[in-house]
Formats: sequence, structure tokens, C-alpha cells
Amino acid sequence: MKKTRFITIVFMALICVGCHPSSRNAGIENAVSEFFEGDYEYRKTDTYFHGDTEISSTVTEGKIISSPYKEYRKIVESSESSAWDEMYLYGNGKVVDAKMSSNDEWVDTKMNREYPYGYGETLQFVLDREEDTDDRKIDVYVAEYTIDVSKNFRLKEELTATIQQEFFLEKASDTLIRIDTDLTDLNQKLFIANDISANDVTFDIAQSHMEKEIGLSEIVKLEVFNNNKDILIEVP
Repeated sequence: MKKTRFITIVFMALICVGCHPSSRNAGIENAVSEFFEGDYEYRKTDTYFHGDTEISSTVTEGKIISSPYKEYRKIVESSESSAWDEMYLYGNGKVVDAKMSSNDEWVDTKMNREYPYGYGETLQFVLDREEDTDDRKIDVYVAEYTIDVSKNFRLKEELTATIQQEFFLEKASDTLIRIDTDLTDLNQKLFIANDISANDVTFDIAQSHMEKEIGLSEIVKLEVFNNNKDILIEVP
């Protein structure tokens, strides 16, 4: 009897050990999944750097209804000129309708639907640190995924880029409030691939060209508000 009880206890302990990582990350996994498929408002800050020096920055505010898809975007700050000031996107599929405003004139066009970085990827979340912000306790998780750059450019050389991300989870509500995405490695690999494809240079030469290029370091900060609340978007 005692032997059977001992085996049962050991078996249950092994089950708990195997389940622990998943249960520990259940909060962030659920929050990210709900974010990708949900409705929300956002503020996106896209910043380019040379070393530690900021070169340019663009701040866009907007809101999204995931299904049926609608999105509104407005550039609120920018250090560079843009082809549009406001934009509405709507429709189904990879290509959607877009209505863009520039200098108070609206133009109808078609655009590829965009998703937040990390969408559709298999992300393994690791708790990196805890932060206290505005009396809120935040768990910061890190994750990364890779993109095969050489495939899109049909290169003989294997060229992959790693996208590194930080996910900020408000502990009290288990709500995702921010995603920071580092696109530096992707921009560097895209520069190399484009140089090889367009200029017929070797990988080593393209690598040396990339190392001299400035402005390839890019961080995108996406702040999220009103997750899964009633979002209203009226296309003009």
C-alpha cells in the first residue's frame, strides 16, 4: 500500500513539473492571443537610431476592429514628411480597401493588411523582469522569432533575421499594455539581401556596405489601450 502511494505521489509530481512552465506563462499567452484577435486603441512610436542617437521618430495613433476588419490611423508626430496624414483601412483578406488623407484630400486605394509584429508566430515567453509604473505592477516578458530573408530574395546564401520583442503585462488585470519590437537585425539583413540582389555583389561586400550604413537600428513601441472594449470606426 505504501509503495503504491509513493509511486502515485512521484507520478503526480512529474505531471506538475511538466505543466509548470505552461501554467506559469498562461497569463501572458492568453493576453497576447486576445490582443492579436481583439479590438483596441493604440499609440505606435517608430524610432530609428544611429548608435544611441535618435535619427527620426514617427508617432501614430489609431484603433482596430479585428472582425470584420477596420482600422483608423493618424500621424500625430513626425520628424519626417509623410505621404498621408490620416488613413482608414477596411475589408477582408490580405488586400484591403484604404482611404488616405493628405492635405485635406482623400484618395482611395488598395493596401496589404498589416498585423502587429509577432502575429502568427510561435512565441516562447520568458519572464525577464518586473516593473512598477504609475502604481501598476508590470511583468515584462521577452520573446523572439526568425524570418527567412533569403527566401524572399531567392538568395543562395542563408540569411535569417531575428526579431526580438518585449511584452508588458499588467498583473492586476492580466492585460497586455505594450509591445516593444527591435527590428534592427531585420533591417540589416534586408539591406544585405537587397544589395546582393540589386547590385550583384558578394555577401561579404554587402555585409561591409551594411556596416557603414546608418539608420538601420529601429525600435517600435506599441502602447495598447481599451482592449476588447467597444471600438467605433466610421469610414468617411
